[in-house]
Amino acid sequence: MYRPSTIQELANQIRDHRGPLLPLGSGSHQVLGNPAVVDSTIIDTTKLSVVSDYIPSDLTITVGAGITLGALQELLKPNNQWLPWDAPQHHSATIGGLLAAGLSGPLRHSAGTPRDWVLGMHTVSGDGRILKSGGKVVKNVAGYDVHKLHIGALGTLGVIAEVSFKIAPLPNADQSLAFVCRDLLHAYTLAYQLRERPFNPAALLIHADTNRVVTLLARWTGVAAMVARQVAHARQQAATYDDYETRAWEPLLNAPFGNSQHTQLRIGIPPQHVAAVIPLLQSLIGEAGALHLLPTVGLVRLLDATAVDVVALRAKLLPYTGYVVVESGNHPNRWGPAPEGFAIMEQLKRSWDPDHKLNPGRSFIARLTS
Repeated sequence: MYRPSTIQELANQIRDHRGPLLPLGSGSHQVLGNPAVVDSTIIDTTKLSVVSDYIPSDLTITVGAGITLGALQELLKPNNQWLPWDAPQHHSATIGGLLAAGLSGPLRHSAGTPRDWVLGMHTVSGDGRILKSGGKVVKNVAGYDVHKLHIGALGTLGVIAEVSFKIAPLPNADQSLAFVCRDLLHAYTLAYQLRERPFNPAALLIHADTNRVVTLLARWTGVAAMVARQVAHARQQAATYDDYETRAWEPLLNAPFGNSQHTQLRIGIPPQHVAAVIPLLQSLIGEAGALHLLPTVGLVRLLDATAVDVVALRAKLLPYTGYVVVESGNHPNRWGPAPEGFAIMEQLKRSWDPDHKLNPGRSFIARLTS
């Protein structure tokens, strides 16, 4: 095992090593993708946690990839700032691991994905080169945002070593409501009602549990008076609701992510097609342990979905240009059809990792080049 504490040390270790390498932060999301090669040497990135640059007045920060997102939020809090990112296991997972996994949460509705907040990166390629992309300031127009290619690549294109983020002021108020709904269509319709003026929710999540109880969770952040007014209006939209404090989202967002023994699916549907797919998603609730839907994003997770026919589901979603990826569990057809631009990503893999050291075979990008 390697435990580098500097980017140069990381580069030296990768350059001199022979054989497969497994970059590892907290290990929270190792179930994603194909299993790592059995004899892979681990690169523990958790010592790469130095805050190298933080200027609160500029709303930017540069940190090592080994710092956890929870620790980063605590660092920002004294200056009433935060990074609006609530990915699964966001308290304990490292930012490098979360970016490599490409994970986001319900705040994606208002804040976008992590790639929208990343200004630049230092990464280390498979042949030990330190590569820099982007910068440390919000206005940066030099070159291409190459660092964004590493987001979601599962560490197969390079090891994320340091990241620069833009950050945001911490909201004055943060309040949520939970609406118990008749079914998925009811929850989806209510979610879109809560998008219309005067509403401006920060996050929307539909959750169907193992008992087929469907709940819409809505969160508002911002100026206290505005949040109070919107919550009061929202209470008039449905007869069944409960106050739902922000921390009550934590069990949903920070439960163990995936299980190698159970199939977990990620479904992507263009937002304009979600309404048409609602009946199909409703039928899947009984076949899976639970369902999470970000209604305005078109992202669905099916937990404990071992009984779901993945190939048949892909065929049903094809007319809506949807996709299905097996996030965890053993399945012979994990990825589905090759995405557009796959050949370019494959070429980048060969260029940045010519000896196929980094997580060989782990992600879709690396599956044909390992």
